Amino acid sequence: MTNQRHTKTVFKTTFTTATLSSALLTLFGCAASHDTNTSADTSANIKLAHSESQLVKAESQDIALPLTKQKNGLSLTMHYQTHAEHSNTKSAYKDAYKDTHANNISKDARANHKHKVYDDTHAININVNEHKGISLSNSEGKKHFIAGHYTLANAEVVESNSKQWVSLVVFNNNTQYIEVYRINAASLEIDQPQTQLTKGSEAICATTSSAGELQIVNIDATGTLNQYEFYNGRFLSLRDFAIGPGIKSCAINANIETLYLADEFAGVWQLDTDIESELAKTLIFHDQDVAIEGVATLSSTTVDGVDIAAWVSPDASGIWLKAPCLTQFVSLINTANESNSADRQLKATDKSTSIQPEFVHLSLSEEGSHISLVVDDDESGDVFSAELPSKLSAALLHRQCGTDFKATSPKENHMEKAYTNNSASQHANLTIKVKPDVETDPVENHGDAADDPAIWVNSHSASQSRIIGTDKKGALNSYDLAGKLVQSLPVGRVNNVDVGYKVSVAETKAQQSDTPLIDIAVASNRSNNSLSVFEIDKRGHMTQLGHISTTLNDIYGMCLFVSGGVAHVFANDTSGRFERYSVSISPDKSVDGHLTQSFSLPSQPEGCVVDTKTSTAYLGEEGAGIWALDITSNSNQPQFIAEIEAPVEADVEGLALFNVDAQTYLIASSQGNNSYAIYHVHNENPEVLELMGLVQIAADKATQIDSVSETDGLDVTNANLAGRFTEGLWVVQDGRNVMPSETQNFKLVAGASLKDAIRKLANAKRERHSDM
Repeated sequence: MTNQRHTKTVFKTTFTTATLSSALLTLFGCAASHDTNTSADTSANIKLAHSESQLVKAESQDIALPLTKQKNGLSLTMHYQTHAEHSNTKSAYKDAYKDTHANNISKDARANHKHKVYDDTHAININVNEHKGISLSNSEGKKHFIAGHYTLANAEVVESNSKQWVSLVVFNNNTQYIEVYRINAASLEIDQPQTQLTKGSEAICATTSSAGELQIVNIDATGTLNQYEFYNGRFLSLRDFAIGPGIKSCAINANIETLYLADEFAGVWQLDTDIESELAKTLIFHDQDVAIEGVATLSSTTVDGVDIAAWVSPDASGIWLKAPCLTQFVSLINTANESNSADRQLKATDKSTSIQPEFVHLSLSEEGSHISLVVDDDESGDVFSAELPSKLSAALLHRQCGTDFKATSPKENHMEKAYTNNSASQHANLTIKVKPDVETDPVENHGDAADDPAIWVNSHSASQSRIIGTDKKGALNSYDLAGKLVQSLPVGRVNNVDVGYKVSVAETKAQQSDTPLIDIAVASNRSNNSLSVFEIDKRGHMTQLGHISTTLNDIYGMCLFVSGGVAHVFANDTSGRFERYSVSISPDKSVDGHLTQSFSLPSQPEGCVVDTKTSTAYLGEEGAGIWALDITSNSNQPQFIAEIEAPVEADVEGLALFNVDAQTYLIASSQGNNSYAIYHVHNENPEVLELMGLVQIAADKATQIDSVSETDGLDVTNANLAGRFTEGLWVVQDGRNVMPSETQNFKLVAGASLKDAIRKLANAKRERHSDM
C-alpha cells in the first residue's frame, strides 16, 4: 500500500445559507462571568507544517483594528422570504441571507432592517444565553424562547421544496445531547428536536454540505472526534477517531472539505472532512508562547470557493487570518474605555486597550466586500465587533497573491496534476459511480487487516455462494451473499486468496475417468511463507488440507488457474519475485506443490489474475503498472503493458476480469484516488490494454453503506448468483469502513451496476473517437 495519498475533487457549493459558526458558542450570555484559563506551554518540538498550496506572508507591518463593544451582547440576524420560490438564483441567495451582527441600534430597528433583494424579505434574530436559553424573534412580530443551558454549534436559514426554515444545532449541557431544531421562519413554530447522545462536548461545530446535508463535528470528553451527518431527519454517524486532549473549538469549511481545530497545546490543526480520506492532521500554526482557543471560518455558503480561517488566543490581543496565499496577524484594540483615543495612538500592548479573546466569528458585510469579525474578552466577558480594512478584506476574499501567481487549494492542485497535466490521458478521465448493495461483517482485527476477497460460486445452489476473504492479521473468513460471517479459520496471516474449481484429487492417469474433483481455495500465508490449501465442500464449508512451502522470503500476493484438473498457483513476495507451483492432491487429501517457474518484476507486486481463454496472466506491480505473461510455457517472461498514468493512481493491487457484451475488461484498483481502472482487453491481442476510464463505489446513505477507499484486493464473476446478483457480482476490500467507523470489511456490488458503468465508459469512448 503506497504511503502517498491524494484527496478527492472539491465539491462545488450550491446550497446557500446564512450561518452562525460554533465559534460563537456561549458568547451570547454577555453578562455571564468567565473563568480565566491558564495557557499550557508545550515542550514538544512541533514544526509548522506548510500547506500544499503556496503561502505568501503579508508584509511585516502592524495592523491595529479598533473594536466596538456590543451593548446587547452578540446576536445574529438572518433573512428569509415568505415566498421562497422568488430566490431561485445563487446571487439572490447570497444577498438575501447575509448575517448581521448586533450593534448599538435597538433590536427592533435591526429586525426591521430591509435588504434590497425582494419586498417579502424578513429578518429573524437569534440570541443564546448559555445559562438561560435561546431567544428567537422575527420582523413579523413572532417570538419564541427555548429554555435550557445550551452551547450553539450552528444556525442557518435553509430551503427545500420552496420552503424555508431555521436549522439550529445546539449542545444541551444538561442532558449531554446534541439537538437539531427545525424552526418555521415565519411563525417560529418548532418541530420536535432530533437528538444524539454524546460523551460530553469539548468543542462542537456544524455546517451545511454542498449537497445540502447538515454536517456536525463533536469532540467529546474522551478526546474522540465524532463526525455526523443529519440525513433524512436523523443522525447518521459517519466516523469517529481519537483526536487527543486540548481541542477548544472547531470550524468546518465545506468548500474545501476542511476541518480546523484549535488546540491549546499545539496550535491550529487542519483535517480533511471527507470520511474516506486518510486519518491525518496537519499543523498549520504553532507558537509556543500562545494557546489557541478559538477558530472560525468564513461561512462556506456565503462566498463560493473562499478558504478563509481565523484563530485567537487569550495570550494575544489580536487575530490571525489565513487565506491560501496570505497570512496576517491583526492587533485588536479595545477603545471602549478610551475617551481621548483620538488624541493618541492606541496599541494592543497597552493593558487598558488589550483583550483576551477565546472565541471568534467571521461574517461577510452587508454589501459583501468587507469581512466582519466578533470576538470576546475572557477577562471582562464583553463582546466586540470590528470590520477588517478594505484592502485586507479584498486580499483575503479575492486571493490577491501577485499578478504571476494563481492561488489554488491543495485539492485543486491535485486535480490539475491528475487530469490536465498529462494530455495523453485526457481521453480516459471519465469516472462513473456505482453504489454498493451489501457489505460484509467487519473483520475481527483492527488496523489494515482485511485484504483480498475471492468469490466461490456454488454450482449446486448459486444463492448459497460464498465470499472468502482474508483477515491478514490471523484468519481466513467466509461470508454469505448477505455479508454475514459464516466461517472463520485462524490459520495465520493469510494475505491473498483465490479459488479453483474441479481440481483432480487422484494423481494417476488410470484413475482419471472416475477421479474425484473438488473445489479449493489457496491463500498466501505470511506466517510461514507458504501457500495454505483448503477444500470447499458443496455447502461452501472450508477444510484446511495443508501447506505448500515456497522459497519466497516474504510471500505477499497470489492467484491461481486450473488446467486439466491441476491447479497452478502464481505467488509473489515483496521483493518482486514470482514463483509458479503446480498443486497435487493425493487421495488422502494431502497436498504438495512443484515449483515450475520463477521470474521477477522490478518492484513490489501483489494482485494477479489469469485469463485461461487467452492463456494470459496479468500481474500488478503496485507502483508501476500492469504486466502480461504468456502462461503456455514456463520459460516465458512477463511484458510490461500498462503504465500507471493519470487518471490512474498508485497503488495498483487488485486485478480481476469481467465480461460485458462479449467483451473482456480488466478491473484494477486505483488506490490513490479510491477508484478502479477499467481496461478493455483485446482478445486477439491480450497484451494490449485500452483504458476506458474509472469507476468509483459511492456511499448509499439510505442503507448506511459507506463508499469504498484504498482497495487492496478485489474479485468479480459473471455467474448468475440469483437475487440481486443475477448478472454477476463484484467484491472489493474497503480500506476505511466508516458510517459508522468499524474495522475493515468487503463491499458487494451487483454485476448489473458494474455492467452499466462499463457500458457508459465504452459509449463515451466511442463518442470521443467519432468526434475526432
